[in-house]
Order: sequence, then C-alpha cells, then structure tokens
Amino acid sequence: MSAELPHRPWGPAIATFLLTLLLGPPIGGIIFAICVAILPAMGAIAGDLIDVGDMSSAVAIAAFISLFAIPLSYFVGAAQAAMTGLAYALHGWLLGRPPFWLAVMVGLFVFVGALISGYSAVGDWYLPFLAIHLVPAIACWAITRLFWPEAAP
Repeated sequence: MSAELPHRPWGPAIATFLLTLLLGPPIGGIIFAICVAILPAMGAIAGDLIDVGDMSSAVAIAAFISLFAIPLSYFVGAAQAAMTGLAYALHGWLLGRPPFWLAVMVGLFVFVGALISGYSAVGDWYLPFLAIHLVPAIACWAITRLFWPEAAP
C-alpha cells in the first residue's frame, strides 16, 4: 500500500513560500539596521563611523543603513527565507494552519544554520543576530498563516 499525497490546492502553499521569500530578507535587513543603530557595540560592524549620541541620530542612522541593508538582505537571507517558507508551506499543505511554535522553531533552526555555516560573522553578539532571524520568521508566519484553514481537510 502506497502513501498518497493529499488532494489540496497548491495556491496557498506557493503563495506562502513566495511571500516568505519576498518579505523575510527585508524584515531581517531592517532589524539589522536597527541593531547597528541602537546597539553601540554592533556599530563596530560598520566601522568607527557610527557614534550614536541620542535617539534621533539612531533613527537617522537606522534609516540610512536600511537603504543598503534592505537590497543586500536578499543576498544574505534568501536561503534562510526559502527554508522558512518551505517549512510553513509544507505544514500548511499537509496539516493546516502553521502554529506559533513552528515559527519559533524555524527561526531558531535558520539562526543555528547560519551560525554553523560560518557565513555570518557573529562574534559575541548572538542575541541581535538571533533577532535578525527570529523576527522575520515570526512576522512571515503571522502574515502567511492567514492563507490556511485551522485544520487541513
């Protein structure tokens, strides 16, 4: 006896994957820009040019860095976004609406994957880089879960 795939439409799964691939990297880029602007030690990533004196300059720095971080985020975060979108799409297609714990687990998984790959130079700043991976995973989950019913038919 062979296991048969469920007969469900592919539209929500494809939309989930593409939306996560489209939105995940820029959200991570914005989180990166905010971290560089408000965490003085992360300013070392951009060199000694960043000196945050007050919150208004931090906002201006974050906005300026976002001009570069958002387009470049696709080069850095497309693989992680693709894995996240694939996990949400598979869960939604097979079991129904993805739960919150899946978003947290996928965000942690792609964070650990980025650490193991050595592609990201994290140093001692694990918490900001965890936010760079976890916040986009949860944000994309919150949007794409609307595509799915509570339980798969």
